[in-house]
Amino acid sequence: RLLPQSMAAARAAPHQHGGPLVTSTAKPIPCPPSWLSNTHARQLAGTCRWARAEVTGSSTRRRLPSTRASEVNREGRFTWCPTDRSCSALPARAMFSEHAAHGERTLLSASLPEQRGPTFERLPTASYTNCSACFTLGERLFNRQYASIYASRLKQMRPALIERAKQKWGADVAVKRLCELQVKEKCSVIGTLFKNMELKPSILREISEEHNLLPQPARAKYTDQLDELILEDELQRIKLEGKIDIQKLVTGAVIGLFGAEQDNGKFLVEDLCTSDIPPQQQLPVSDTDRYVLLVSGLGLGGKNADSLLGLQLLIDMVTGQLGDEGEQSSAAKISRVILAGNLLSRNTQNKDSFTKAKYLTKKTQAASVEAIKMLDEILVQLSASVPVDCMPGEFDPTNYTLPQQPLHHCMFPQAVTFPTMQLVTNPYQADIDGVRFLGTAGQNVNDIFCYSSMNDHLEILEWTLKIGHLSPTAPDTLGCYPFYENDPFIIKECPHVYFCGNAPSFKSKTIKGVEGQRLLLVAIPEFATTQKACLVNLRTLECQPVSFSAFSAEEDIVEMDVSH
Repeated sequence: RLLPQSMAAARAAPHQHGGPLVTSTAKPIPCPPSWLSNTHARQLAGTCRWARAEVTGSSTRRRLPSTRASEVNREGRFTWCPTDRSCSALPARAMFSEHAAHGERTLLSASLPEQRGPTFERLPTASYTNCSACFTLGERLFNRQYASIYASRLKQMRPALIERAKQKWGADVAVKRLCELQVKEKCSVIGTLFKNMELKPSILREISEEHNLLPQPARAKYTDQLDELILEDELQRIKLEGKIDIQKLVTGAVIGLFGAEQDNGKFLVEDLCTSDIPPQQQLPVSDTDRYVLLVSGLGLGGKNADSLLGLQLLIDMVTGQLGDEGEQSSAAKISRVILAGNLLSRNTQNKDSFTKAKYLTKKTQAASVEAIKMLDEILVQLSASVPVDCMPGEFDPTNYTLPQQPLHHCMFPQAVTFPTMQLVTNPYQADIDGVRFLGTAGQNVNDIFCYSSMNDHLEILEWTLKIGHLSPTAPDTLGCYPFYENDPFIIKECPHVYFCGNAPSFKSKTIKGVEGQRLLLVAIPEFATTQKACLVNLRTLECQPVSFSAFSAEEDIVEMDVSH
């Protein structure tokens, strides 16, 4: 039996004919023994309908419906002739392609170029360090209370906020705890915000037998004019009023406030401060352009079939099989690809299996199985040419609470054989050629969007950087592991590239800190709906979108665009 090579191996193997191609790190799968033994060959003579064709030096198998086996030589190899026996005297080692070359010339019989096209070497990553060890969970214990993570968050962030408050309001302003406040005495206080929201979903309120309330409808925003802000520390809490934007702030943010306690027991806020952008390492100087491709929201297993064409165009661009020589030389400068979560679609989550009887779903295959197989094939094509970091997302098969652990390697039997494929956590942090990357799959930004008046993803990213915390709403409205002594979501070092995945549209922005920090904010669009990815230049920290528009049956005028 003749086994054909897989599609992934065919893509990984270098081209034997002309045409430029980015060299890959993949090793082609060796061909199995090509021919049967003499005994089996004679038994199958006259009935076997397989032929051997030689195309540019590589052996492939093709089924020819108009031919049959006519002779088996001593080595067990078949020679072939048409069914009308007009070419019965063929040499034993003659190949089908050689006889096809003697026929009349057609449009498909053009000669191959004598010279091979140029080959572009992939620019390797000079240095790489995965800095996501703080997001990796060792022993998982869920018998702790979540009060510990708020206490450790306040304890870790208090020193930086005290220093920031003295710089802003003067060293003579006392920094007091809430239990030390005196009426009408101006001072500064530091604590954790709690936002009391009437529209915030509450499972206890919905199942309450006393109220008999219907479940609340899903909302894009849960903010309301009646919301209240409360500041609390280790011992006490106090309501806030005055010059403070109640609608913008969210639960879990640690801030400093300047003001005084009033007769009504509320704290009148006159000004506030945050920990601001943390210190940053100096950006290395480089004279070579290297790029990192950021992609999120592949949505495999969904109903949008048009995105699959755009996804294949993206793979062909990265591997150097798309565009002219200029574009292929630019694609060779992509030193790394980061897949920022939601690799699978929301449709792959079959919730009916939890509500139906087991005998009704006994022989039903989960929708995520085929999507994972498709993802494995995609990772094989990418990892064969470039290093890939694969982050999980909200709809991917891993733990739901943050930080999400890497996808299990057993789900990718083909891709894990490549050392260039790396399964990482969400959030993800790494140094690529001296450039610090920090980002998430977008759950933290989407959650803040629901409970704050901020509508722009870049604005939310910048705000989380200034308060020094990746996900302040965890664990209040966003699932989080109950950390005990350390909060890993505190931003202790300013990154050079700060990104979030699965945004509704592409946006980027460069900001500068008070201490000379310079960083790039990137909102990576969801690829399944926008068919866009992002290219980040490691030398200049510039970012540009790459669009892969696919064919759509709903449009009268269809255009395919691969541009950036």
